[in-house]
Amino acid sequence: MIGMMYLVLTALLALNVSKDILDAFVIVNKGLENSNLNFTERNEKLYAEFDLAKTVDPVLVTPNWKKAQDAKKESEQLVAYIDELQKQMIIETEKVEKSVADTLQMQNIENKDKYDIPTHIMIGDSEDGSKGASRELKNKLIKYREQLTGYILPADRKTVKVDINTDDPATSEENWELYNFYDRPLVACLTILSKLKNDVKNSESLVVDYLLKETDGEVMKFDTVAAKVVPQSNYVLLGDEYKADVFIAAFSKTKKPEITIGENLKLDVKNGLGKYTVKADKEGIVDYEGMIRITSAKGKESVFPFKSQYIVAKPSLTVSLDAMNVMYQGLNNPISISVPGIPTEKLSVSASGGTLIATGSGKYNVKVSGGTKVDLNVYATMDNGEKKNMGTMSFRVKQIPKPKAKFGEITDSGNMSKSAANAQQGLIAQYENFIYDIPAKVTSFKMVVFTANGSYDLFSNSNMLTPEMKQQLQLVKKNSRVMFEEIQAIGPGGAVKLSPLTIKIN
Repeated sequence: MIGMMYLVLTALLALNVSKDILDAFVIVNKGLENSNLNFTERNEKLYAEFDLAKTVDPVLVTPNWKKAQDAKKESEQLVAYIDELQKQMIIETEKVEKSVADTLQMQNIENKDKYDIPTHIMIGDSEDGSKGASRELKNKLIKYREQLTGYILPADRKTVKVDINTDDPATSEENWELYNFYDRPLVACLTILSKLKNDVKNSESLVVDYLLKETDGEVMKFDTVAAKVVPQSNYVLLGDEYKADVFIAAFSKTKKPEITIGENLKLDVKNGLGKYTVKADKEGIVDYEGMIRITSAKGKESVFPFKSQYIVAKPSLTVSLDAMNVMYQGLNNPISISVPGIPTEKLSVSASGGTLIATGSGKYNVKVSGGTKVDLNVYATMDNGEKKNMGTMSFRVKQIPKPKAKFGEITDSGNMSKSAANAQQGLIAQYENFIYDIPAKVTSFKMVVFTANGSYDLFSNSNMLTPEMKQQLQLVKKNSRVMFEEIQAIGPGGAVKLSPLTIKIN
């Protein structure tokens, strides 16, 4: 309706410039200004929708989003230029300051019918308007129209057309500049410029809407949003930082994405979320990857690959008895080291007072080099590459206890039948009630046989009974005593002298 009134009033200018016509221009201009506000509001909503679409699929949307931002910039600059032309006409015609012209309503303009100053500004000292602002305005409108038309695909330009007319009128011998601004009263010139601003904003809206629809049809529609928290790790060490990404997740309740893990595993999807459940059947870091496929309203499939990992650890119970934190000199002391929440392959261990030998899966042998204490220092390599000290464990160092000599089943002293004594082949050395099962061997000993006629000393340079020793055992009588002494043995702790052993022949 406003457009029709504008055309009628423009035609009546050539016939009569009555007060009624001037007042009608005021009404039409007010309608155009309201339309411009509506276009501005609509365009802001379009840009907000564009921003949202860009966050959903930046790769697809960003190219058209940038074109829309360029269109917005060019539109603002062109509208600002037209605003300045309107203000210049009011300032020079009404003889007011710029601050007054900024807020002066058209109905309050006194010189509505003045045409000389507007003509001078827009046409200048030329017969065709080439030296006035109308030619510059026309060129800007043409450039703007060409730029926006360039954003429309050639196949769509017949149906999506930027409607900014700068052609010379077919019903007049005047060109576009003269037809619109030569000898036109102030209110007519202001209204014509308002109409051009309307055309600019309408063209902006048309093209931005077109650009948005070109991408919007390829983007998945989301109808629900929810807050989500994704921690970098659910396990945080004392003194470390808990870190998480908190964001709004958008999903569709009606159209499910297809989520696959690996080659064939399809997840059950509910409210946009896929539920991944898998049995933890191996210890350590488990990596997995998959794809999320979403089909848009136009049938285009978008694929989003993803990767993640989790840690599998054995259930563990750690009991620490400080008084038992002992390592033994000369032994390979086996230890296991683990830190809950951190895979063993990311742990590194060093020892002071000993040598470490890794045996795999967080297990080590510690060889004590000397001194009274061994300190084990454990470090973990975090996800960001930082090495973090997990703490130090201290162990006391003790000597290996002496083994005991054993003859048959007798260790210190005891009774033995003559037949059982004659069945023995020698002495053995054995660690009794020791936490490690380690070997020891007798290397030499003396056997003393006590009889009514005295005692006999016999020597062996091994752990075996000599033939002479076996002969004497065959000759011993009931209630005779046999002693093994000066027993030498060797074990992991080195050579050692063992306690004597005495038997009584039954």
